[in-house]
Parts: sequence; C-alpha cells; structure tokens
Amino acid sequence: MSCRGLIAAVATVAAILSGDAGAGLASDQSRQQPDLAAYNLGVAAAVRSDLTASVRLPDGGQVYVFGDTLAVNGQVICSPSRCPYGYPHDSIAIQRPGTATFQMQSCAAAGCPYGWQWVPNWPDGSYFWMAAPAVEGTSLYVIGERISPSAGEVEGEYTARFAVGAGDALTYQGITALTGAAGDSQWGSATPDPHGRGWWLTGTRNTGGTGCVADCKTMDTAFVPLNAMTHPSAWHVQLGVLLSGEGYDLGTVVSMSHVSGHGWVAYTKRNDITGSTLERLNAWHVTGPWHVATQQWQARPAPGCAWTYSAETHPASPAPPGTMLVSWASNHDDPGTTCDMQPQFTDLPIGSPPPRTDGPMCVTASRSRRRARAALPASGWRSRA
Repeated sequence: MSCRGLIAAVATVAAILSGDAGAGLASDQSRQQPDLAAYNLGVAAAVRSDLTASVRLPDGGQVYVFGDTLAVNGQVICSPSRCPYGYPHDSIAIQRPGTATFQMQSCAAAGCPYGWQWVPNWPDGSYFWMAAPAVEGTSLYVIGERISPSAGEVEGEYTARFAVGAGDALTYQGITALTGAAGDSQWGSATPDPHGRGWWLTGTRNTGGTGCVADCKTMDTAFVPLNAMTHPSAWHVQLGVLLSGEGYDLGTVVSMSHVSGHGWVAYTKRNDITGSTLERLNAWHVTGPWHVATQQWQARPAPGCAWTYSAETHPASPAPPGTMLVSWASNHDDPGTTCDMQPQFTDLPIGSPPPRTDGPMCVTASRSRRRARAALPASGWRSRA
C-alpha cells in the first residue's frame, strides 16, 4: 500500500446556526456549519480591526484576538487622529461553539484604554500587537510585538498572559519579554504539537536587505514545551528553516497547522503588502522539506482598502472537508481613505506534500536519491508541485 493511500480525510467541525443560544447541539445528521458569509457578517458586526488570530478554548469555544481596533459592536471608538492613545491596539472576542457570533470582551472594569485594549501601553507610549494565541488549561497566552509609538517599528517580542475563568471570563495577568533566541524572530503563529507536548511557533525575519520588496522574509520555527510560554530559555528555536531569496515569497506571518494524514500545512500572504495572493506550503515535518503549491488564491481587500497582509489559519473553525478557514488583514494608512478595516475570510484546500518516504509502509529512497538530497543546502529541498 502506498503512502498516498494512507492520507485520511480531514475531520470537519460540526456546528449549528441557531437564533436560540440555549437550544443545544443538534444531532450529527442535522448539524450545519457557519459559512464564509456568516463569518464575514459576524466579524463586521463585532469589530473593525485589521487582522485576527484564534485558538480553541477547553469548552469548545474559541478566543479571537484582533489588532488595531477602531469600532466595537458597531460603535466607533474614535478616529485615529482624535484618540489620545492612538486608538486601541488590541481587542478580544469569544466565539461560542457552532456559531459565527463574536462576543467582544470588555476590560473596562480594569480601567483599560477605551474599555477594549487588554494589554496596556508601556510608559513611553509603545504598545503591544497581538499575533499568536495559545491556550493551556486555564491560561491564555498571546505572543506578539512591542511597537514604538513614533516609527511603528518592532522593539521586541513578548508574551501576554491571561487567566480564563468561569464562562471564559478573562483576567489580564501581565506581559513577559522574550529574551535570547526566543526574541530573534517575529512570531506570528502558534499551533499545538500533534502529540500534546507543547506548541510549534512560526516566525519571520526580514533578511532581504535594504530596499527589498519581494522574497525578503526568512521563516523560523520554535518548539515551546508545555508551561514554557513565559520561559524563553526553554524554547527550542531553529532559525532559517526557509530562507529569503529562494522563491518562497513569504509574508510577515506564516501560519502553520498540523492536519492528521496531511502533515503540516502553512499559509502566507505572498510578499505581504506588496503582493496580492495567498500561498500554501506543505511538509511532513516542521523543519521541511516544504513544498510550495503551484496554485495561489487572491487576497482581496475589504471595501475601500488597498493593503492586505498577515494570513492566519483558523483550524478549530468549521470549514468544508479538505479545506481550512484562512483570514488575512485588510487596511490602509493614507489619510482620508474610507477603508472598511476588517479581516477577510476564505476556505482554502489543505493539500498534502508528495508521498513521504520516511515512515512505515513507505518506499525507501534509493541510494542515489539519498546522496542527491544529502548534497542539498541545509535550508531544505522544495518543489513547486
């Protein structure tokens, strides 16, 4: 039996769209899934923000974290030019199982900026951009960047931590600087280890040099053991898993997930704001070799917007069989624009790498093939099939 025959169908998350929150789950036969239209409408009703990332909660719901936030529940907070703190730079919603309803979580009782920005600014005015959420037990961790208030540049990597209480109530508990190798990459995605040992992170660095506009990013990975999100010395960081200049055209975020029978799948906004399409990569191992799909998908901006960037996977959200829900950011910084700043969603095929040759029931590579692959550079071999 070939390895290709071992690829299993992706299990889908069943859900219902019901106006009665107390109706409970329907039978397997009658369950329905929120579709793309429901997701786009749900987000539009809840928040105006550029980007989002998500992680599953123990009760089956999800935490959705958002970036720069201009409006919540249809109410405009203030225009960027009138906000004394530059407007909220993060916000959080809880999505209940089986719905496309995003319940925005207020932190007003804690005196947070505007009632929605969970992580307070630093005394010098720098602020936190949420990027990669992870949940362990009753703790929510969100890895992200400290951003300078004037130049808008990354000043360091940090992990914000929250307690998750009854009814998924959140309590902010502080923020930890990521030092050493853990602070060397801009981490944009976190996904559970398939064996339950911890988390796998993907990050990027701009290694293309001054003036680079395409294929500028190098992808790095980190394995973070359980209970080590705020202990950077315990992280296992591997820099340079995918190198710039080798045709990968990675965006700032490479969002990775593991799918049983399909190995690892990652999506990225090709060349970030200078590109226009989403790209998929597949691998049997986190460290590669990674294979770039020949097909690409348009990353259309929200109405009135011009920029798209930061693709994120949402593996715990419903999607048709063989696909995964993917979002990307939509924004525009020019004064006077009418950009309807909102994350955009689509379902993209998961795909698979070429049949593996390193596992049970797989054909062992020939001696000449082993020699050929051994001569390849450490950054990994890839194909565009």
